[in-house]
Amino acid sequence: MKYKILIAIIVVLPFISTAQHSLLLKTGERMNGEVVALKDGTLSFNFKGNTMNIKLTEVQSIQFSEGNSQAVKTGTDSPVNSGTKGVSYTMNGRKLNKQPVISNLTMEKGIVVVEITINKYGNVIKAEPGAEGTTTTSQYLLTKAKQAAESVAFDTSPTTPLEQKGTITIIF
Repeated sequence: MKYKILIAIIVVLPFISTAQHSLLLKTGERMNGEVVALKDGTLSFNFKGNTMNIKLTEVQSIQFSEGNSQAVKTGTDSPVNSGTKGVSYTMNGRKLNKQPVISNLTMEKGIVVVEITINKYGNVIKAEPGAEGTTTTSQYLLTKAKQAAESVAFDTSPTTPLEQKGTITIIF
């Protein structure tokens, strides 16, 4: 299997060397960037302006088109479990219009529940990570979860209160 991936990368790499790629590691972490080179079982990958060298044994797949595969579930009165990686939210009567931007430059794992307050226009006006259900004390993951929660937008609802509370659960 490893050799099939290696051969596919070698064959396709010269034709797409300037394309954006989505790299999925076996840990479940997804990184968007650009494949630069492949040599001696090591993949050179530009990620947020930094070149990272990643062993092919750590790579599950490389996608050659952009796309967000984070699991996003619709809001309900009770929390929605989205599986091993991804995002779920609880916001009664609202739909998510803009998915969160999630980045994790470490191998840290955990679940962070962020209490959010949105206005009637669907914008997040307050985000507090570490609510009940959080499984990590990592300041890095708490900060990343807060940033991700602040990046979402819900649908506009003129009939809802001026402010509405809910949660976003982010699984790293």
